[in-house]
Amino acid sequence: MEIKKLSLSERPTKIKKFLYPFTYFKNAFVSHKIREKIALIFAIAPLNLGVLIMGEIELGIIFVLVMFGAIFGFSTITKMYFTNSLNISLFTYLVIAFILVALILFIYFASLNRTVDNCEKVKNGINYKKSYIFHFFVNIVKKISAWFKDFQKQFRLADKKGKTALGLSFFVFGVPQIMYRNLIKGILFLSIQMLVIFYLIARGVADIQNFFILKNEFKFQEPIVFGVVAFLIIAFALYIYFVSLNSSLNIVKNINQNKEIETVKQEGVSLIESKFYITALIVPVLGAIIFTVIPLLFMIFIAFSNYSRVVAEGYSSTAANGFLEWIGFDTFTRVFNETANLQDLLSVFAWTMIWALLATFTCYFGGLFLALLLNKKCIKGKTIYRSLFVISMALPQFVSLLVMKSMFLNEGPINMLLLNMGWISESIKWWQDEFLARFLIVTINMWVGIPYYMLLMSGLLINIPSHYYEAATIEGATRGQQFRKITMPSILFMTTPMLIASFVSNINNFNVIWFLTNGGPANESVAGTAGKTDILITWLYQLTMKRGDYNFGAAIGIIMFIISATLSLIIFRKSKSYTEEDTYQ
Repeated sequence: MEIKKLSLSERPTKIKKFLYPFTYFKNAFVSHKIREKIALIFAIAPLNLGVLIMGEIELGIIFVLVMFGAIFGFSTITKMYFTNSLNISLFTYLVIAFILVALILFIYFASLNRTVDNCEKVKNGINYKKSYIFHFFVNIVKKISAWFKDFQKQFRLADKKGKTALGLSFFVFGVPQIMYRNLIKGILFLSIQMLVIFYLIARGVADIQNFFILKNEFKFQEPIVFGVVAFLIIAFALYIYFVSLNSSLNIVKNINQNKEIETVKQEGVSLIESKFYITALIVPVLGAIIFTVIPLLFMIFIAFSNYSRVVAEGYSSTAANGFLEWIGFDTFTRVFNETANLQDLLSVFAWTMIWALLATFTCYFGGLFLALLLNKKCIKGKTIYRSLFVISMALPQFVSLLVMKSMFLNEGPINMLLLNMGWISESIKWWQDEFLARFLIVTINMWVGIPYYMLLMSGLLINIPSHYYEAATIEGATRGQQFRKITMPSILFMTTPMLIASFVSNINNFNVIWFLTNGGPANESVAGTAGKTDILITWLYQLTMKRGDYNFGAAIGIIMFIISATLSLIIFRKSKSYTEEDTYQ
């Protein structure tokens, strides 16, 4: 059977998709109204204002800020580099410049495509959300209005007991539930209210006050920590308040409609059966709040305080002033305005991105290669080979890393072997040379990372339907074509979310860097706070645990979070795993 080849004009090429906004501008510009024409002009011109003109306020502002921020950053770094006021290597400058240019181009085309889509929607009479924040608050107002209308209706229909229950529900949690023998909910709501009131009287109000003023006698972070806890408790109490109000309304509504109310026994059964998810999620949610949300909020607030043991010239710190205070954006000014700190940030950021890409894709494709090799029918002893890889994966990672580090020491086995064989005349300083240290880090990470991917890919390859390959073979497709058209798209579709998670994980991969090099060798050409193999997470550790520069480290942590979250969202939303989630069979 002969496959019909499409002509170039018939193929849905990526170039056509890339040029679509420009061809749209040429063909459809005349048919649009004044506002759409202006939006298209400002979207084609490198001003990035098209989305804003079309009414998407928040998204348009983000596009504009990111675009001008990237342009300003590129121009500033370029000017500083070529005037020798920024002492970074050419390679680091090129990596940073490439990332900023890629960001500028991405934002430009994203804004352009969004403007074209909105113009097309307006032309076809399709509504779209012009302001997400406004739309959000409008929906909240509508829901509150609908709730109060329902409340007024049920209040009019209710008997004296029901009216009393609804009135008390605004002041005392759980009273209507207790009045109508909905005891589990009622006692739980009332207990929460009593505990929150007791907490606020005992120390909650004082914690909130101390959070805002940071009294002079506080030399440490307690007022920030307890302030965050107080705000979370108040937020939880408000949530329970609205849940209690809604529950009270539903009880009275059921009474008005002559429906049955759950007994204590039925409540207990529902918490075990139909509402078991509530029971099961209590502990995980509390754990996430205590161990994730509170530390995250604490880190964010620390970045805006002077909590630090390092005395930076011209900046407030607890070490200099002897007390804690809010300093606004001064810490971020230290990061970006001081040349020495900016040099460290750029150097570390460039190596972090390179490391994350190399670590992710070397392990990914290394595991895929081994899985394809072991998946061949001609390979014998597959169980033995897979077992060997599993053993290497089962060995604790820090043990493998420390063993590898000792093997490449100046007096380690590798140097001794090379000296005895006469291949070298003196020991190679593996960990003291920047290039060799980075090369070893990536190579050793492959040793500890590839087995996991090999096992994962082996399972995914088995799940690709065999008749795909049979049909391709009948059509005359080569093995290379089968890999490009069947294997790789299927694997990428299934593993893109995991690939993104792996990339972000490698940005924060503390173990490999720290156990092998401790961030070294030292980088004497910059401020001296970061080594040549330090990535953002190990640099953050150096700043906080070694130097005690807590607010500066918190600012770096916020930057890390923004980078990780932004890259993850952009890559995932552009992947087929997101755009074609329901089409894969």
